[in-house]
Amino acid sequence: MKTDVSERRAAVLRAWRATLEAEPASDDENFFEAGGNSILVVELQRRLSAELGHRVPLRQLHDHPTVAGLVGLDVPSPAETPAPFGPQALTLYCLPYAGASARIYDPWRTKLPDTVNVVPLELPGRGSRWSQRPQSRLPGLLEDLAGAMDEARRAPYAVFGHSFGGILAYELVRHVMGQGYPPPVRLLISACPAPHLATPRESTHDLSDEEFTERLRKLRGTPEELLENEELMELYLPTIRADYTILDAYRAPRTAPLGCPVTAFCGADDHEAGREQMAHWAAYGDGAVDIEEVTGDHFFLRDSEDEFLEKLVPHLRPARHR
Repeated sequence: MKTDVSERRAAVLRAWRATLEAEPASDDENFFEAGGNSILVVELQRRLSAELGHRVPLRQLHDHPTVAGLVGLDVPSPAETPAPFGPQALTLYCLPYAGASARIYDPWRTKLPDTVNVVPLELPGRGSRWSQRPQSRLPGLLEDLAGAMDEARRAPYAVFGHSFGGILAYELVRHVMGQGYPPPVRLLISACPAPHLATPRESTHDLSDEEFTERLRKLRGTPEELLENEELMELYLPTIRADYTILDAYRAPRTAPLGCPVTAFCGADDHEAGREQMAHWAAYGDGAVDIEEVTGDHFFLRDSEDEFLEKLVPHLRPARHR
């Protein structure tokens, strides 16, 4: 077993390089911000355990996802602040579907026009915030997410959410506008029925672990590699349950429309959030809704990304801001 700090650091670096095929930017770079995900963290665990000569628990990688943390150094990771864009840029805040990390939107940074500043809003308990306690109450989660949207007070912005993220997007816009923010250029909703139709008919958050895992498998939003890894699921279940706790308890507010344009995207083969269900979003914006249909089912965002982005771009125009 290797205990010397320099030897341990060298072992951590070898495992990191082999897993991500890249050098860490610094000893305090977060593994998940550097490209790690739920599958790669298992690979890192395997490699690091082999390097150190003993099994490294996934919990340790969960709690200390940096070189410094794994070596045992007490070097905090600074919070990431999105790089500022030019004054004409539109900031696009993106919210993930239940159980997912906002890192799913990272590729958009190079696929969308340079005038769009993509800002994935990471929820506690996943991605770069993996070590934080997940939020299971909507008000607390909205307050948390709004803390990353200060730029929206001064510059054009839009908010996008897919599935569960669609409800978060709508409620987040309501929340920040209630704090005096200007309305967004556009609210962009994907594969999510209008709020009064969004609450599931069957509760999910209170199922047994076995039933909950099987429900996730049927919904197809969670990688099979994750579902089959009991140790990893033990870490992720509280996070995914937190999302479904919010969704199961959700009730549409009785409130005035936001007054901003709304675009709704639906999968041509999505029977839960198809064109008919998405049309009801007209009551929550400025009285109308633009509907774009994309090839695929509920997860067209993943399976038909290029087609989706092509249809998204025309709706990212800041002309109506303020």
